[in-house]
Amino acid sequence: MNDKILLYIGLMALITYLTRFPMLLISSRWDIPDWLKRGLAMVPVGVFSSMTIPPILFHTPKGEWSPEYLVAGVAALAVGLWKKQIVWALLAGVVVIALWRQLAQWM
Repeated sequence: MNDKILLYIGLMALITYLTRFPMLLISSRWDIPDWLKRGLAMVPVGVFSSMTIPPILFHTPKGEWSPEYLVAGVAALAVGLWKKQIVWALLAGVVVIALWRQLAQWM
């Protein structure tokens, strides 16, 4: 293995640790207000939706809607609302896209 790769991995680990350590230190010494805890609990939802919704709506470079991604997004949303678990929603979306592409090949 290249020595630079190990150096890069070590630097990335150090940077990751240094960016998380101050918050861990602060949260262990002070009580975080409830309103801040509620706000921080919504961060994963916001990040997930900002990463998934734009590709679903505007998948092609021209900014057009893709029917297979819209159908998969609706299926994933329905399963997510029903099961209340992201993993099942993701699996539903992947299965719908796979089935859509299989049907498109047969036709």
